[in-house]
Formats: sequence, structure tokens, C-alpha cells
Amino acid sequence: MRRALTFALCVLTLAGCATHPGRKPATAAGHAGAPAPSPMLVVGRVIAVDPRTLDVIVDVSPYAVLPSDFERRILLARTEDLQPTARLQASPYLRGHTLGTRLLIGRPNVGDEVVLPPAAQ
Repeated sequence: MRRALTFALCVLTLAGCATHPGRKPATAAGHAGAPAPSPMLVVGRVIAVDPRTLDVIVDVSPYAVLPSDFERRILLARTEDLQPTARLQASPYLRGHTLGTRLLIGRPNVGDEVVLPPAAQ
């Protein structure tokens, strides 16, 4: 009797781990509707614009990780609906969460998001 009970428990345990041919395993294709991450790194937001000197001050996001060659890189200012408003050039001035940039072209507004485009652009 004891052997029969042990055999029955083994069969039930192994049967519970068996795969069923009617079921399909989960694949990455099931997440095809998920949006891809943006290749642009969010740097921060415009907090001040001086049209006379063409200086634009950016409040750097606390979660932004700036690359080591950040100085002199081209940045994009854009509205909340992702429409570009200006091209900026990063300066060596970075103190705490404040970054100084130079306005190259466009008209940035206070509150515009500043992003670092991919290096290919």
C-alpha cells in the first residue's frame, strides 16, 4: 500500500510539470504593442532665456546621466508635444543642476524640455 501511494504521488507530481501541446509558451512577440524607448536623453527644462546674449539656462533633471563629452554638444529644446523650438550648444558651465547653453537657432520658451539627440544627428 505504501509503495502504491508513493508511486501515485510521483505520477501526480511529474504530470503537473508536464507541458501540454495545446499551450503556447509566452514569447517576446506578445509585447509588440509596447512603445520603444526614445533614443533622445532628456537633459532637463529651460528655466531662463536671455535673447540679448543668446544664453539659455537649463535646469538639469536629477535623473539625467550626462555623457563625458557633453561639453559643446548640440541639444534640442522642444515643447510638450515634442515639436522642436530651438537648437542649443552646451557650455562648460555646469554647477549643480544648472547648465548654461548658447542659443544657436530658434526661440526656446521657459518650460521647454531639453534633450540630447543621438550622436548620429
